[in-house]
Amino acid sequence: MPKTLTIILLLASLLVSSAFVSTNVPLDHFSYDALEKLIGQGLIESAMMTTKPLSRLEMARLIAEAIEKYQKIKEKNEIISRLIERLKSEFKDELISTGLFEETTVDSFIKPIEDPYVKFIYGRNKPNLENLRGDVFNENSNYRLGFASRMKLFDTAAFYLHPQFAHSSPETLDIDLIEAYGKLNLANLELQLGKDSLWWGPGYHGSIILSNNPEPFKMLKISNPRPIELPWIFRSLGPFKAVWFLTELEEARAIPEAKLTALRINFKPHPTFEFGLSRAIMFGGSSRPSVDLKDYLDMWSIQPEQPGTNQLAGFDLSFLYPLEDKIPAKSIKLYADLIGEDEAGGLPARWARLFGLQLNDILRTGRTDLRIEYANNYFSDRPDVFYTHGLYLSGYTYKGRIIGHHMGTDTRDFFIRLTHYITQDVILGLEFDREQGLSSTHDQTIDQLGFDLTFFTSNSWQLKTGYRYEHSKNISRPDNHIVMLQLVFNF
Repeated sequence: MPKTLTIILLLASLLVSSAFVSTNVPLDHFSYDALEKLIGQGLIESAMMTTKPLSRLEMARLIAEAIEKYQKIKEKNEIISRLIERLKSEFKDELISTGLFEETTVDSFIKPIEDPYVKFIYGRNKPNLENLRGDVFNENSNYRLGFASRMKLFDTAAFYLHPQFAHSSPETLDIDLIEAYGKLNLANLELQLGKDSLWWGPGYHGSIILSNNPEPFKMLKISNPRPIELPWIFRSLGPFKAVWFLTELEEARAIPEAKLTALRINFKPHPTFEFGLSRAIMFGGSSRPSVDLKDYLDMWSIQPEQPGTNQLAGFDLSFLYPLEDKIPAKSIKLYADLIGEDEAGGLPARWARLFGLQLNDILRTGRTDLRIEYANNYFSDRPDVFYTHGLYLSGYTYKGRIIGHHMGTDTRDFFIRLTHYITQDVILGLEFDREQGLSSTHDQTIDQLGFDLTFFTSNSWQLKTGYRYEHSKNISRPDNHIVMLQLVFNF
């Protein structure tokens, strides 16, 4: 990605009018799946969902777009109607800011306790659960108790805290700040400092370059939370978003306190098509040469003058096609995520690939959606290359967990999930995942079969329960049974 083009795009975003500030929506919040369902119904055209998290104001903007379009539809669907009402209740304050409701907005506020929850996870053996912000569980019973706290100061600053109390057998007690950050509004940019999760790419079960599989980074992040249109010839690229961050990794690794920086830009030139470019660079650290500003900028070159970094780079594409009435589904979404290692003189090579298909609203009742996803990062001529590095021997990890796709190195992963609304407020999920190691040192297969039920009550309670069975082949690990129960009070 040329440095000059990147600088032009980022500076151009400063030329637009200022925007409000708000905290981010946590990646495990129900609103992301709800928004995907509205997009699949054709009710939202401007959403850019491959760069997450979204801010609460951006989420509200998209909900307002769906409401406006849904009001023009003559035949209402009870599932979609109830879904929109649930989102309106959750984001009422932000929807007031969009002008949807004729009420006075509050410039400053503090919510000391929001969405308190209790979670119970039981595993006959030690569960290794993916995409849960690096949370580690022991065998038998594990308990989690937490809540969020938000604050906003005028339209300039916002703060977010997510403390959690953890208890696991045997008698392991801990209190952590899962997420904790502050945001400052600068024109159409947001400056964020603190601990937060990120997800880059169109994947659902995993993302090749950046996911919430590891613990959230303590980072400096700059982004434009709301898509903008760039001037001049770049206008044809459609709405534009960019994110840059810099973090320091943990001390307990092969090269202690290595730095990680990454940049993502994505565009939406058409309501049915979105594409993104991502690049991540691991550099510096204890015993490594110091890096000044000139060195840092040089690292972004195609062939940097100073080698010795661990880099990943690539692109992703996402297409949404509305289907005709003769086909028993509302729409189909196809997506791909391709990321290469720095194995060819600075250019990406050894491309890991993720492909997905999402069939929205099967039978056109508003109830059923199907997703199929396949990922592979094995190369027969160069095994043990992806997410590894000859200098940064801890690889592309943070605190022992892969920063990208949880499947790890030399693996292919096949995932399928069926989601069905039994009623307006009860959602059933059925899923299967096969994770297959392909190299001689990772020749193993793990099959996972599970289901989950989510209940939304009329008095703002959300109950989610689930079960997963894991069966392993060619690995000395017994089968596992995992039970999960979570209760959240949304207010």
